[in-house]
Amino acid sequence: MTHDDIRAAIRSGLPFFGVTRQGQVMARYLPFGPVYRWKRNQMIPAPLQGEDLLWWLQASDDDPGEP
Repeated sequence: MTHDDIRAAIRSGLPFFGVTRQGQVMARYLPFGPVYRWKRNQMIPAPLQGEDLLWWLQASDDDPGEP
């Protein structure tokens, strides 16, 4: 999935599975259920959901990373 596809899936509430630009695996298994992210060999609910999650992804894109 492209970055835009992931953002659209988060907004739509439909199930999806994809990898963000930062390499994070994100998924939603049930319609309108929580979005999960891969962390330490398990899928855990993302700390934010909906538009807040989209804002967090955008902020991660803007992060310059390590020098």
